[in-house]
Amino acid sequence: MKKVMENLLIIICVHIVIASWWVIHYFGEVNGDEMLFHLLVPLNGVNSDCFLNYFLLAIIPTIIIVVLLKILLKKIIKLKKKKLFYVGLTIVSLSFMFFELNLDSYIDDQIKQSNFIKENYIETKNVKLKFPDTKRNLIFIFLESTEVTYSSKDDGGIRKESLIPNLTKVAKENISFSNSRKMGGALGLNGSSWTVASMVSHTSGLPLKINFSSNGIIDFENFMPNVTTIGDILEENGYENYLIAGSDTNYGARKVYFQEHGDYNIYDVNSALNDKKIKEKVWWGFDDDKLFSIAKEQLLEISQKEEPFNYTMLTVDTHFEDGYLANTCETKFNDYYADVIYCSDKRISNFLDWLKEQDFYKNTTVVLVGDHKSMDTDFFNNVPRNYMRTNYNAFINSVSTTDNLYNRQFTALDLFPTTLASLGVEIENNKLALGVNLFSEEKTLVEEYGYNYVFNELNKRSTFYNNNFLAYK
Repeated sequence: MKKVMENLLIIICVHIVIASWWVIHYFGEVNGDEMLFHLLVPLNGVNSDCFLNYFLLAIIPTIIIVVLLKILLKKIIKLKKKKLFYVGLTIVSLSFMFFELNLDSYIDDQIKQSNFIKENYIETKNVKLKFPDTKRNLIFIFLESTEVTYSSKDDGGIRKESLIPNLTKVAKENISFSNSRKMGGALGLNGSSWTVASMVSHTSGLPLKINFSSNGIIDFENFMPNVTTIGDILEENGYENYLIAGSDTNYGARKVYFQEHGDYNIYDVNSALNDKKIKEKVWWGFDDDKLFSIAKEQLLEISQKEEPFNYTMLTVDTHFEDGYLANTCETKFNDYYADVIYCSDKRISNFLDWLKEQDFYKNTTVVLVGDHKSMDTDFFNNVPRNYMRTNYNAFINSVSTTDNLYNRQFTALDLFPTTLASLGVEIENNKLALGVNLFSEEKTLVEEYGYNYVFNELNKRSTFYNNNFLAYK
């Protein structure tokens, strides 16, 4: 029994170190809320490549190192020093995990209580919203891992040659808010730094926080029930809501979130399989070529209906790690992920060109946002330390306009009221939840308090957030 326990301890300690390294290597810089979210949320629909990568880079190395350590214990370390070895191994492995994953900072934040959300939150359902007499359609596209960094240095990125020439052109010819004098975008927050969190932030004006609570375990079958989102608002004002994604929307409780908030008609990889649109899964489900093809068919049908529509899309080809390069994509760069980004840029441009040819386009506002910064860490090894990576945004056919586009400090939270304003919706005091309408003269929370202060306060425990926005089992 003693040997079994000793072997188990070695396996656990070694795997803690290897798994911690794997998380950073595979996901990039993650925060405590993100890790806790993915530990608690059902894994239905996760890409199988993730499990394969974990097996190859975490499980197999663990086995090899454990075997080597057993040989070391047998041949080198004397019996009386074994206890010291086990204690040291435990301390080293736990310390590595804590510091590598920044768990020390996360735990410290959970000890601290912040009233920042409570003091700055504007209850959306209590704000007066006035829609125009003729309501505009909305096409809202979440561009997976799309950031300004991919553009050329001349345009605000870091590349010698832009990977997103078409999106750069779209930003220049339409409305695009920037944190600099060149093309720029939204600043990152921990509660908006992965896909589900980004979708929540952009549509509700709130970060996604999965804080420790005495109330119980988060109920992902009743996801953020007390939050008012853009889907709720549009449904209440006669819109029909739609969501299309190439992945399984059960993953990350996205299906629950969008069905509970706006009764979205959801089309994902499971729908495509049932409809015989695809024969089998590729990548996370189906690629962006198929996504835009299905979207065109659906939009032509939807646009014939009397009620205005909100058609929300989520691309997937540029997802970590390295993305998915279809065989129809051009291989221009000597880098797989660069080619993936370049191909995605072209696909989006072609879709926008198609939209312009449709009758419903003149009464439709199109919003493009990068959902979060890319998690493909090794692709950004040469990014200068003083360069701020930001998420792409562009508003096409916006009713609202402004000359105050540059040197703005804003986050995904501000895109919630800004999207409504782009449809011509008048927002009382131009504030919803924690977001500020960027078309207005109001300062965002980041502009008012400073980015670092807002970032740090939102990382802390918020009893107000836990009690008002999360459901528990």
